[in-house]
Amino acid sequence: MKYAKEIKVGLFTVAGVALLIMGYNFLRGFNPLLRYNRYFVVYNNVSGVVKSTQVTINGFKVGQVESIAMLHKGNPNQMVVSIFVDRNIQLAKGTTATIISPAFIGTTDIVITPATGEDYYEANDTLQAGSEESLSGSIQKIVKPLQEKSEQVLVTLDKVLGSMNSVFDSSGTQKLATGINELSSALKHLNNITARFDELTASENDKLKHMLSHMESITRNLRNNNENISRALKNVSKITDSLAAADLVGTIAHTSAVMKQFATTLEGVNQGKGSLGKLANDDSLYVNITKSSEELSALLKDIQEYPGRYFNVSVFGGNSRAKEQDKKRAEQQKK
Repeated sequence: MKYAKEIKVGLFTVAGVALLIMGYNFLRGFNPLLRYNRYFVVYNNVSGVVKSTQVTINGFKVGQVESIAMLHKGNPNQMVVSIFVDRNIQLAKGTTATIISPAFIGTTDIVITPATGEDYYEANDTLQAGSEESLSGSIQKIVKPLQEKSEQVLVTLDKVLGSMNSVFDSSGTQKLATGINELSSALKHLNNITARFDELTASENDKLKHMLSHMESITRNLRNNNENISRALKNVSKITDSLAAADLVGTIAHTSAVMKQFATTLEGVNQGKGSLGKLANDDSLYVNITKSSEELSALLKDIQEYPGRYFNVSVFGGNSRAKEQDKKRAEQQKK
């Protein structure tokens, strides 16, 4: 029993350290007397999560973070978080564990959203990682459009100030004065134009009144002859109805047949068929008629010149006198 005192001191020291660790964990929310299940969750970003970060369901703490490590060594893009959850709480398949970013004042929590169902996770299973936009991300989304608009406003304001500087320098002031003078001149021209327009309106007022009176008389006549116009429209309607009722198709078909027959007749005439064809294609009749006309003309001329050859009329010696005149005329033609 030489070392009994040292053993007692060692045992008390170990017991004290164990009590100290248990007390520290108890103060941080971990009760070593309770039984827990371990689950794993894989996140892309674990900002704000540390060991002993509390795990809650509907605001009630049910566990805490045990450890944080990289899922694949040397690859920090995926982090695996080990959490303890009270064994009395059963988590159905589809339950998610979401990192809730803190507000301006507060701590980061892992909030579990239980799913419904009869199939539950076992200890050491991997839960689904939920996602929630961080406060800084939300603020960034709000601030970024405001920043872009502010930049646009500043650029526009800079252009406006540059324009104002160019206007209010020495040359700009002169241009402004020139512009004011030109504006005054334009206003004077505008006043002259309005005055002339007033004069034109006054001079054309009577014509406008006459025009309106004529239009009024026209409308009055139309109103007075409304019945006649209606009657005329009815007559036109009857005519169109008659045309619609007429057998135009049959008439057109009959006309087409007649035209075909006429075309056949003309073709026969051109080919010399029938009397008309012979007359149209044989010029002997034309030659005979022409010859007869020439002979008739010669006969009439000879009768006029020598009537005594053809007419034997004796009235007071008229026949002998006519024969003598015929001989004289014949002798004159021989000379």
